[in-house]
Amino acid sequence: MIYLVPVLAIASFVLTATIRKRAIINNHLDIPNERSSHSLPTPRGAGIAIVATFFVGLLVLLINDAISGRDFFTVAAPGFIVALIGRLDDLGRVTSAKLRLVGHFICASITVWLATGLPALPLTESIIDFGVAGDIAAVVYLVWMLNLFNFMDGIDLITGIQTFTTCLGAAILLAVSTDSDLWLLVAVLAAAVFGFMYFNLPPAKIFLGDVGSGFIGFTIGAISLVVAKDEPLVAWAMIILLGVFVTDSTVTLLRRLLMREHVYVAHRTHAYQHLSKKLNRHLPVSVGVGAINLFFLLPIAWLVSESVIIPIFGILIAYVPLVIVVVLLKAGKKIN
Repeated sequence: MIYLVPVLAIASFVLTATIRKRAIINNHLDIPNERSSHSLPTPRGAGIAIVATFFVGLLVLLINDAISGRDFFTVAAPGFIVALIGRLDDLGRVTSAKLRLVGHFICASITVWLATGLPALPLTESIIDFGVAGDIAAVVYLVWMLNLFNFMDGIDLITGIQTFTTCLGAAILLAVSTDSDLWLLVAVLAAAVFGFMYFNLPPAKIFLGDVGSGFIGFTIGAISLVVAKDEPLVAWAMIILLGVFVTDSTVTLLRRLLMREHVYVAHRTHAYQHLSKKLNRHLPVSVGVGAINLFFLLPIAWLVSESVIIPIFGILIAYVPLVIVVVLLKAGKKIN
């Protein structure tokens, strides 16, 4: 089954190249505006390649009994609807943010139901059953994961690097720390994204579009719920690995809410956007995110997965410095 990973990466690469050509022919281009971080019209819709490749990989895992039927449908069924909503948004056919949000909550609720709710989780030294409150929190978590990936997909390569390093780290922890085949589930998403990353190197040749960014965020969230059933410590490790995206998007959202701004209006006030503007380059920021994930967050995630430190301490150790950094970078503030 390990050979599935490079095959999917190649398939994603070829499909992304094909979609790019079709997008140019059909004039499906992202036109720059005052809130954009790019200056040239750029094809979009590469997320379709990631969605298609990931679903093929999931099907192969199901056929080979690497994942259960319930896990397959938990990830695949709502994820397909999320991708469809994102694609319709990219094409300008679903313009209402409220309507999209309703769709996102429905998909998240289906996922939590298929996953049989949020399992009891070790947060401190004891395992806590959060009950109905946990199920509600899981729904909100999935919706937030979907939208924060949309928010953070604002410069070249950043979403690809965040996704790939998160999935790579989670796959390593699952493969080393457990006897589970769940590492393949995470590796399939990593492979699907890896094939796209070449085309998103600055200056990007194609963008993900909402069909890709929202799908990736939602799918990582859904996979973490599946992992939490059997390997709850690795699920917490995945939350730690998502620290850069979670802290930047959350601090930015909270600050914009306090300033009574319309949070669904496009903007350029995330910490990573301020930094890329200051450097006048995308690549150092995106590579920096990957470095933080691999050399700062992954060791903490490993300590949590191996029960060396309890999850709540691991999250605090990882998130507090990141929150300080994004606040210092004035996340959520307008800078002339």
